Amino acid sequence: MAPPSYKELIGRLPRSFGPSLNDQFRQWDLLFPAEQRQLKAQLDWLSGQPPDDLKKLFATIVELESRMDLPRWQADAAGMSIHDVGVLARSPYYPQWRTEVEKVFGRIEDAVRASGVLKSQRRLIVCLLPAGLPLAGQPLWPDLAGRGQWVQLGVPFGKMEPALLARLAKRELPQGLEAEEGTWAIECGTTLSAIVEPEGGTALSWTALESLRREFLTHLNTIRRDLKSADQTTDELKRVDLRKYISPELNRRPRVREFLRSLLLSGNGSLVFSNSFVQWGSSEALRRAQPQVLFAGFGMRQKLKPFSSVVLFEDQHTANPTPDQDDPAGSLVDAVLLSQYVHLASQGLSPYQGNTQTLFAVEDLDRVLLVGPALDVKPDLGAQLLKWLASPA
Repeated sequence: MAPPSYKELIGRLPRSFGPSLNDQFRQWDLLFPAEQRQLKAQLDWLSGQPPDDLKKLFATIVELESRMDLPRWQADAAGMSIHDVGVLARSPYYPQWRTEVEKVFGRIEDAVRASGVLKSQRRLIVCLLPAGLPLAGQPLWPDLAGRGQWVQLGVPFGKMEPALLARLAKRELPQGLEAEEGTWAIECGTTLSAIVEPEGGTALSWTALESLRREFLTHLNTIRRDLKSADQTTDELKRVDLRKYISPELNRRPRVREFLRSLLLSGNGSLVFSNSFVQWGSSEALRRAQPQVLFAGFGMRQKLKPFSSVVLFEDQHTANPTPDQDDPAGSLVDAVLLSQYVHLASQGLSPYQGNTQTLFAVEDLDRVLLVGPALDVKPDLGAQLLKWLASPA
């Protein structure tokens, strides 16, 4: 689908909006279908506003920008460099500007949602924690348990996990959803990928991406202590041919391939810590691809080794030859907190608000926590979740 033209509209928007919008249109074919629909709906709504209303909507942002020392972007500028972002963020007016931008986008989102242009879907998020965690006496997701229901199982979740997840992955997608909006799995290991990929879903595995992660880490460790060097290295990584480092399945999906590049470049520990990769990857997938079903598979982290300098993007396995050791206690803290972040990320996104079930499970625990609208999951958890996904939002 060719990108729509909003050149005249962009000229009437705040200056800081142009580079980002131009960049999205330049990479239109790499945007996920949900992103394309959402962006088009937002800009169509703005295009339909009377000139005075549009001016009033952005008045505070435009006034703040007039006080800020913004970069001298050309009208067709696409994207912001690290230097440009730094200039924006260092402005004393940046906190006010960011608050106003969030307010305006909130109003646009509300208007688009009320218009009914974007169809709603029932959705499911499954957060999986590994076996071997020290669960005794440890309250699990206490902040969420009061808003959900604990469901007792006849066996540890790990016993029923493969069959249950396979049933969910094999489901028929609702009309209007493309394959890349169906099922995603983002995990530390490879178990979920083996379930999801054969059914046409999208799978990203920390383990399977080891060679790509090492390539990115090698480049990032060449950055000198200045923004010009950071920009140069970022530009190099944007041109790295990922096809040498990823599976044929991912190579056949340019959108997912470039999503992965963006994910690894965005920081948040995704290159260094496996559970951070799962949490941040899941949050970004929810924001961008908006899958109807997302599996987030957390894992057992290794104890940090002294003098491994992980903060400098070094791989501690190569920086320190000491044998790896599992860290069950640290893994429990990480996985409980980061899986909760995945749920909270979904609740901040319009497509997931009010129509999402989040299932939290530990492989060797015989109960699961279900957070979402009231749902009777007895006697067959899988059947009820499939029924939930198939029913209208």
